[in-house]
Amino acid sequence: MTTEKLNTKIELTEAAIDLYIEDKFSIPNLTDKTGKTASEIYALFPNKKSILQFYYPSLVIRYRAMIGEIEDFDSYTIAEKLSNFCYTLFDMMDDRRVFVEDTFEKYEWKCTYNTEFRNEIQDLFTDFFTTDGRIATSAGFFMGDLFYSSLRTQYLFLVKFWLEDESEDKERTFALVDKLTGFIEELVYSKIVDKGFDLAKYSVSAFGFSQQVEDFNEWVSSWFEDEPEVEVEITDEEDEETEDE
Repeated sequence: MTTEKLNTKIELTEAAIDLYIEDKFSIPNLTDKTGKTASEIYALFPNKKSILQFYYPSLVIRYRAMIGEIEDFDSYTIAEKLSNFCYTLFDMMDDRRVFVEDTFEKYEWKCTYNTEFRNEIQDLFTDFFTTDGRIATSAGFFMGDLFYSSLRTQYLFLVKFWLEDESEDKERTFALVDKLTGFIEELVYSKIVDKGFDLAKYSVSAFGFSQQVEDFNEWVSSWFEDEPEVEVEITDEEDEETEDE
């Protein structure tokens, strides 16, 4: 999809949400508000509901454009990137809080399939981790699709927690974000397992275990080698004994 069409979709969605909050959302009202014809709207959206649903993935799309303007964003730690994403989207959703409170649970939280919003979040998180050179080598053992889908689920939980948080200035939400992102950073940046591998390799080399391992491997390999054939020679005396019998 071209940038122009994407911007038009976002524009239509924002206008639709304003009408929704005013309880005036309809295609005729949306055409009046945006100047777009009904055919132009339906060329971008399959139905009326999808216009509203696009609000959530559009948040991530807009966020990507925002961080593209931050020159040193790549230097942020993984905790800083995740925190920045959470706080920025909280601010963005706060501008349409009435709509989010009314639709987040039914459109995203309780949805039984992977929505476009969920996919956008997972793709963004994957980019965060796979482009960070500080990730420990050992973290690669568990950083698969299940890891990223789990992070996505945790984020959806944070949004729900934020919506229900009645503490002053959302202090509980911000504390939870800090603790969660800090834990994730410790998990993927930790070099303990990497150093364990290095220690094991050094121990093998330093204490002469390498030759023992090599000898052991040769011994095991010998189990599967074919035994040499042994030729048995029959002497003349054996022939005579056979004839006498």
